[in-house]
Amino acid sequence: MLDKTSHKLIDTSVRRYLDFIDSLPIAVYRITIEGKIVYCNKEFAKLFGFSSIDEIIGQPIINLYKNKKDRGSMIQSIINSGRVVDYPISFIKKDGSLFWCAATERAVLDDDCMVILIDGAIRDITSDVKGKKIIVSQDEIEDNNSIAILILDIQGNFLEINKAGVALFGLHSKNEMAGKPLSDFLTTDSKEILSLFLDDIVKIERAEIILSIIDTRGIERHIELNCFLERHEMKPDNIKIIAHDVTDNIEQKRKQSVERKFQGVLEMAGGVVHRLNQPLTVVNNLLDEVLSDLEPNSKNYKKIIKVYEQINKLNEITKKISSIKKYEAVEYVAGIKIVDIDKAS
Repeated sequence: MLDKTSHKLIDTSVRRYLDFIDSLPIAVYRITIEGKIVYCNKEFAKLFGFSSIDEIIGQPIINLYKNKKDRGSMIQSIINSGRVVDYPISFIKKDGSLFWCAATERAVLDDDCMVILIDGAIRDITSDVKGKKIIVSQDEIEDNNSIAILILDIQGNFLEINKAGVALFGLHSKNEMAGKPLSDFLTTDSKEILSLFLDDIVKIERAEIILSIIDTRGIERHIELNCFLERHEMKPDNIKIIAHDVTDNIEQKRKQSVERKFQGVLEMAGGVVHRLNQPLTVVNNLLDEVLSDLEPNSKNYKKIIKVYEQINKLNEITKKISSIKKYEAVEYVAGIKIVDIDKAS
């Protein structure tokens, strides 16, 4: 067993080591394979806008990512190759502001060569991203199988794409895309957006956009593009892009939107039926009384019958409204949609 002197020496050594880590001018951290932050230095906490290390330790690092899928891609790359070096990732600070970092991470293995921890270091590259270029090496363009990387010319034609990019578009080889315009793979609406976007990227040098593509199975998918203008001799040369499939997120948002609309429809339907039932009941009773006092051959009798028939139609409509089970809309005029009561019920 260690004596008190040995314990004191060890504690002193650990403290010196931690003080050294905290004094480093770069943000470093250690996380579990599940993504829980188990250690970081002061620079890391400061970079993300936290007032202390204790405030951030224990939190899931995925909450710091702008695009949650980036974390999965990073983990997959680390598992495949053991590390990633200086890879650009968009993060979110505590106050919600966005910024870019170059992340370097490596796997920490146990005795069975299983990944148990990940050590990392990141540095703020927001000024570089907003300035002239994105840090992506040619090796990463060719070899990275997890993160889709595209390079377009200023007109939007493919110059280069990696394997993950080819897979993202549902194709089999980069030859299917080489030299072709990105617009060839887009839906009609996205084609119109792209032409305006290409003009903007030359002006502002960095931008994000979500475009819709039709894959080889004919299925519409949604791709988020993080784009950076690259210049050569001060002139626009090409556009480097990190692409992500956000179809699931878009579909989830659409589903939530439909659910919110349906909830609104149900609430409105309940209110309308409640308010209509009472006057309709009164009108029906009055019509019955009037009809009982009229001769069938009289002129007013026929008119009252027509009113009675229209009131019955209103009764049927209220029954349909009270039976609405799903959200169904139909085009009305000038792009306005209204609830299709027949289909919804």
